[in-house]
Amino acid sequence: MQRCQILEEREFLLDLCYGVLFVDKSIRFVGVIDVNGKLLAGKYRSNLQRPLITTSHTSDFSQNSFYSGYLALTIKKKFESDLGDLHFQLTEFEKVKLLTIPLTSRNDRYLCVSLDNIASYEKTISKIIDSI
Repeated sequence: MQRCQILEEREFLLDLCYGVLFVDKSIRFVGVIDVNGKLLAGKYRSNLQRPLITTSHTSDFSQNSFYSGYLALTIKKKFESDLGDLHFQLTEFEKVKLLTIPLTSRNDRYLCVSLDNIASYEKTISKIIDSI
């Protein structure tokens, strides 16, 4: 990719992250990763006191918690021919929920969202999907 295209994509992805971040107050973090787990763009909620997930800027992207969500999603995508299109992957931890959504038909960009551990997350997920 040329430098100009990379900058345009990053700007587009940051705009996407901002848009999703303001969909619901329970959203802690929004990011976009590639198939290698590299964080391409991301934004934290401004009033977040302490991030539960630290994004790694090292070369070992496999240590990124969102990368594990991506891996789980790709394993499940193998069943699409029998079960239909996979819309998202939700992983629920005690403190937070991690949502992974494929963004492209090439399956090379994934929206990753960290949510507060709220009871009514279904509405929030619907809002996120509607916003992208």
